[in-house]
This record gives sequence, structure tokens and C-alpha cells, in this order.
Amino acid sequence: MALNLNRVCINMNKLFLYIFSFIFSVTALYAQVGNETTANLEKAKAEMKRNRLDFAPDYTQAVNLLQKVVSVDSLNAEAWYYYGYALDRMNSFDGETMLDVDLRQTIKASDAFQKSIELSNDAYKGEILLLDPHTKILSVWGTQAYRYLYENKRDSAEWCMRQAFQRGGINKTVVDYFRQVLDECTPGSYLFTNGDMYLYYLLYLQMVDRYRVDIRYMDLNLLNTRWYPAWLQTKGLLQVSYSADELQKVIADKWIAQKVTIKNKNEKYSDSAIAWTLLPTYANKFLLRSDRIILNLIQQNAFDRDVFFAGDVPSNMRLFLDGYMQSKGLTYKLIPQLKTDNTFELEIRLKKLEHISTDSKSYLNNRDNIQLLNNYRFAYTTAAFIASQNNQPQKALEFIESAERKYPEDVLPFFAEETKNWFLQLKQKAEKNEKL
Repeated sequence: MALNLNRVCINMNKLFLYIFSFIFSVTALYAQVGNETTANLEKAKAEMKRNRLDFAPDYTQAVNLLQKVVSVDSLNAEAWYYYGYALDRMNSFDGETMLDVDLRQTIKASDAFQKSIELSNDAYKGEILLLDPHTKILSVWGTQAYRYLYENKRDSAEWCMRQAFQRGGINKTVVDYFRQVLDECTPGSYLFTNGDMYLYYLLYLQMVDRYRVDIRYMDLNLLNTRWYPAWLQTKGLLQVSYSADELQKVIADKWIAQKVTIKNKNEKYSDSAIAWTLLPTYANKFLLRSDRIILNLIQQNAFDRDVFFAGDVPSNMRLFLDGYMQSKGLTYKLIPQLKTDNTFELEIRLKKLEHISTDSKSYLNNRDNIQLLNNYRFAYTTAAFIASQNNQPQKALEFIESAERKYPEDVLPFFAEETKNWFLQLKQKAEKNEKL
């Protein structure tokens, strides 16, 4: 009996050793797989960040690495985000290649971004390459829509923009913002914009909602491509002095600061012309292709149609026409007078800007939305600067206080701590009646 018990104990010890060895092996295997997965993710991220003038990322390699990651770690929101980005960049690397996009790749990229959002409870917190996954859904479907528009497939383009909405790339609060941008533009005017959100939200409003289809909006970045200006010209929207062949030959070229003139042929303004010193817009040496096209268009237009720029278009992309830009709130209008005071008109317009509805705070789940919507706040600070320059310190303070009441921080957070500090310092100066 004792012998049998000894045998049982020996067998039990062997069993325990076997189980322990098995568990150790499995644990080691999982650790090895986990380490390899983490390494693949970091390697893919590093590859995608190597986007410099002297180096193009290998997006095929990044896609292959990220496929391995999401197949093993399917709950990794950041991996899905980068996988979507890599798929999108393979589909269309830049504005010049927008017309090469393939619908199957668009759907795969969109699905990856949606997975990233779903795993993040609609608020992605991982590392950002450039745009939030919500914005990337808008971007991939908007790009696909432009390919269809170029091919005269309007129904397919509209379907794409509806897909962008249904899949979470379009937010109703942000749609309201862009409605107000269009509302500031006079009938039939030009509106020059910068960035994916303007390009695709305005496309959605005009194509799906049929809202303000009279506005000729143009993306300043895309004017650097070959296909976009030519396409606009064939549609009769880009009225320049260049022939089709000449337009294709317009390039970025060296530019020395010099005086430039725009004549005025609009009868509602007095017979006049404006002149200003146009500096190089890029690297202190060049005018970009887009700059030359816009300059030619504005000169040919000669104030016949009103010209607006989105409020957040930087000065160099507005050809340094700051002295002839009149703030309308969320936009600037090009006018043939220098530094006119429109404080009263601007005050009326700002009162019409909508409060941000808090019925749904989903707009806060996309950091790109927050940055964009801060333009509401900047519209008031711009008005404050104008009032201060016109020796109206009390009015300047009223504008800043109005921004605080209308867009409190719990409804519209500052997108950067530096911006918040700048706003508070501005308020302090206004309270002391100092020049802003």
C-alpha cells in the first residue's frame, strides 16, 4: 500500500511539473508574441513618421506590419488607427494622387478608423499622426467623392458623402459651423479655404444638403496640384487669364518682394485700385503655384465677384493682403479700401453666431472639431483687436467678455493651454484699457 502511495505521489509530481512547464511555455510564448506585436506597431509608426522631403515612407511595409498587429491584438485602438492611416496613404498619398483612389481601399481604411473609434468609446485617446480618426473617415470618403465628381459621377459622389456622415465622419455641430461660414458669403462669391475639414464639409453641405450651392469655394492647397485647377477651369469656376495649356505650366518660382496692383471694376465701389507689397509666400524665396493662380484670379476678377477667405487661412496664403481684409466673423472679405472700420457691422454679425448646442457633446470627441470650433472664440478676439485699434477699449473688453459667456470652457475647451493663456492675458490687458 505504501508503495502504491509513493507511485501516486511520483506521478502527481510529474503531472505538476508537466502543467507548470506547459503554463511557463504558454506564458513565454504569449510574452514573445506580445513583444513582437509591440515591436511591429512601433516599427510601423516610425516608418509612417519618416515623411520628409528626402524620404518617402514605405506604406506597404507599414500596412504589412500593422496587419500582423491587429490580427493578434484586435482590441488595440491605436493599431487600428495607424492601420487605417497606412491604408489611406497607400490609396492616395497626397492631393495630386486623389484621383487614383480605389473604393475597396477606401472602405478598408474607413472600417479601420471606425474600429479605432469603436474601441475608444467614440473618443480616441491614442497617438495622433495628423488628424483624428473621425476626421479621417470624412477625408477618405471625401477623397473618393472627388474622384467620382471628376468622372462626372455625381450620384456616386453624393453617396460617398452620405457614407462619411453615416460612419461618423461628419458631426452636426460642425455642420452648423460651416453653414455659418457660408452664410457670411454674398451670393455667387469666391470662398478660399485651407484644409480637409473645409474641403469636405462644404462639399457635404452643397452636395447633400443643397446648401449655398452658389458659393465658389476652392481649396488653396489643392490649387498646387495639376488636376484641381484644370478641373475648376473646365467647370467655369476658375476664371483666370491662363489658357488650359498655360495653366498647366504655372509653377512655384522664385519671387522678390514687389508691389502688386488689383484694379476695381465693380460699380458699387468707387473707381479705385489697391496696391500692396507682395512678399514671397514660401521659404522667403518663392510664390507657390497656388499663390500665382489666386493672384491671377483676383486680378482678373477685379472685385466683380466678392472674395472671401476662411478666417483661419494664414496671412501668407492670403497673399499678405491683410490691410484689405475685413473681418466678417468666421471669414475675411477682400475689399478695395484700406483698414475700414466695421466694428458696428461686426458686432451685429457676432450676435448672430450660434451658441454651441449641448444636447449632444459628441463634437468634443474629436480634437480637430475643438480646434476648428475655437474659431468662434477667435472671431470675438478679432473684433476686440479691431475695437482696440479704433480707440474703443470698453468695446474691446465687451467682445472678450461676450466670448466667455457665449462659449464657456466647459462647452468649448481651448485646444491648447498656450491658447488659453493668450486669451486670459488678452482679457487682462482689456480690463486695464491697454492697447491689444
